[in-house]
Formats: sequence, C-alpha cells, structure tokens
Amino acid sequence: MLLNKHNIDFCSSMRIGKDNFGHSLKMRIDGLAIVSCFLNQAEKKRVYSKLRKMRKVNYKKYRVRYIKNKTGKPYRNALLIMGVKENSPVLLRIDYSPINHNSGGIRLDFHPQHLTASKIDHLLSWMNQRLGEVFYHLLARSWITRIDVAVDIYGCQLDNYIWGLERAGKTSYRNNKNSLPSVRIGSSRSILYILCYEKVDAHRGKQLNFREKSRFININLNEHRQFLRIESRYQPNATPTSKNGKALMLAHLLSMGNPFERLKVYSDDLAYELLTKGYIRVIPAEPSIAALKRSIVRNMQNSRLPREVTGIIVKHEIELLNKNTIWEQWSLCVEQLSSIFSIASVFGVLKGVVNRKMD
Repeated sequence: MLLNKHNIDFCSSMRIGKDNFGHSLKMRIDGLAIVSCFLNQAEKKRVYSKLRKMRKVNYKKYRVRYIKNKTGKPYRNALLIMGVKENSPVLLRIDYSPINHNSGGIRLDFHPQHLTASKIDHLLSWMNQRLGEVFYHLLARSWITRIDVAVDIYGCQLDNYIWGLERAGKTSYRNNKNSLPSVRIGSSRSILYILCYEKVDAHRGKQLNFREKSRFININLNEHRQFLRIESRYQPNATPTSKNGKALMLAHLLSMGNPFERLKVYSDDLAYELLTKGYIRVIPAEPSIAALKRSIVRNMQNSRLPREVTGIIVKHEIELLNKNTIWEQWSLCVEQLSSIFSIASVFGVLKGVVNRKMD
C-alpha cells in the first residue's frame, strides 16, 4: 500500500521493557531545540561570519543548505546540515540573525533520532572545526526551547484506548487517506502537549526505496512491525533572564520533570458504556477523553458533566504505562545525546552556567 513517509520510522530507539499489558516499549529523544546567546558583539560577528562562509563551501561529510526564513519567523537566516547522501534527513538546523533583540542570538535544532552517539560526536566535532571552540561554549550557555520525548508501544493501535491529558481540552484528530491515524492532546502553543500516532518500524525490516521529495512510499505492512508513539512535546517558555520561571538549561537536562506525568489513558469500554446509557448518541472517531466530553455536553445540552458521567470516566481510567518506571530510564535516554549533552554539562561546570544579558 502507499503510505505517507511520515508514518514510517527508519530510526532506532532504546528498549525500556514492557508496559502493564505486556507491550514492548522503546524510548528516545525525537527532537531537541536550544537557544544560546553571545557574550558580546565581537563574538556574534565572528560566528555569523563563519556561518556565512559555510554557505559557500562544499564539504566531504555534510551538505549545507542556506535558507532565508519567511516573514514572521523569529530568525532571518538558517543553515540546514545534512549528510552527503541523496536521501539524508536534516541533522541540525541553525537559525541566526534574530528579528527581536530579546531573542537569543542563535538557535540550534538537533534531530538526534537520525544519529548514533558516534555520529553525534562527529557532527559536533565538525561544527567545532567550522566555528571554533565558541561552539562548545554556546552549547554550555544554551537553554531548551523544545524537547520531544517519544515512547513507542509495539502491537498497540490508537483506538485501542482513549487518551487524555490532565488540564487540556483542545485536541486535533487526523485520519487521512494513505496515512495512519493520530491525535494531538493539548494546544500546540501550550508548554506541554501530547501526540499519539501510529507508525511502521522500517529500521531493520526490508529496505524501502523512495525519492527524497516523494510524499508516499509503497510498503507491505506485513513485512514490518507497527507501533503507537506517545510523544510529549515540552516547550519551556523561560529564558535565563526572563521572569517566566526558571529556564531549563541544556547542561541541566537530567533534572527535567517527567513530561508524561499528566497523561491519562482510559479503556475503550468507556465509550460503549456512555453510549449504552444514552450520554452520547454516537462514539466519536477521535479516541480522546476531550472528544467524548464534547459529545456528552452537546448531546445533553448542558455546560457541565453530570456527576455520574464523571464517575464512569474515573472508573475506566487504566494504568497502561508505569510513568515512574519509564522516567527512571531518562538518564540513559539523555546519554544517547552523547556530546550534545556532555559538552554542555562539562563546559557548564568548568565555566559556570550563569545568567547573562542576551546580546
């Protein structure tokens, strides 16, 4: 069948055991965006000059592509760092020349899922050669603006359960042709939201051939394992100099709280009981607790849920994942970032990660 390539996973993840129903689990950091600042104008000019030079050179190990960002983006310019092979994904995106003077001078968007630890080390060493040791200092000064943490549940489909996120009411559901279903729980502008979506594991299966610009890939699903990804997207809105709370420095990534703590999972029997008792007229296609609540309110023409409905919802909540057990693996997960984290933490200890006025 033809399947959207975004539903196919070619990367490896760390095994972390099984969930409470016997499904195999894997975990990884699926994306990491950090912002850093320059100590002074001279340092900024040197780095920007070297970034402009990178746009004009052909390298043996990596391809560099320049992008002039569209109006409305926080940075004017960007470099995409990719492998030299034709179908190589973006490994690192570097945004610089901010529009707002309060923004950090440089943004680094890593895609660690496409890299082994040794390849991460090679990429950072290569960047150090291009920019000089200041690159390592930028890592040490940097704070996290977004981190995506993925937990994969093998042998599980989206509609096997009903999904929720505590204190989140906004959702978005997709089930398009030639794609696998997905639901977003929480607003994409929130500090934390959750994505639940089905994927096909093509990391070790039969090799698939496709063009870089192809949107769809012809794949036999019987030849590959399928899984459900639960991905938390955490977007701290604090900087080292802001009053919005304490920034999450890259050097302090191990101290990050469990982003799955607010995740709620319910048995799919919940929807059938609500249907049988007349609280809803039809089961929503979207398998989320928010969609069920909207259906109940609409059906009953009442702005509040009846007490009995609240009791039914609580009764059907299940503990699919042991969140504490999963988060005990966090240090091993961070370890997969290799020198992205280790350089930041070591330089942070040596030089001191302190609040500095952004240039």
